Amino acid sequence: MYSDVLLATDGSECARAATTHAVDLAATYGATLHALYVIETRIGYDSDIVDPATVEDDLRADGEAVLEAVETESRARDVTLVDRIRKGVPEREIADYVETADIDLVVLGERGKSAFKTVLLGSTSEALVRDLSIPVVLVSDGDDE
Repeated sequence: MYSDVLLATDGSECARAATTHAVDLAATYGATLHALYVIETRIGYDSDIVDPATVEDDLRADGEAVLEAVETESRARDVTLVDRIRKGVPEREIADYVETADIDLVVLGERGKSAFKTVLLGSTSEALVRDLSIPVVLVSDGDDE
């Protein structure tokens, strides 16, 4: 049913719950798990106080740590993993990856790390549910705050 499952992750609590769900799905269906971490570019870091290159390096290191955790969980379940870090607008990068990697199903947390919460869903998850033509599974961290 599913041969290529994409986990879109940012390391948030919801994304960690989504990781477990995505690994379970990939193991159940014998699918390849693709894990994608996107370094957000819509946030401006250009100032005299913060060096944009340092911020990007820190975000890339965060992404590598997140993907390493996904790799550990995947390996424990004998799931084949393809992981990527991209830079850009998350919903655009995810949609592009879905198309180029021929993804069958996307799994992500219903809310990400953003400091701003939308009314029901995170803006990235909302855009993906609305715009993708494949199933999108949103995973909650179980915290109903």
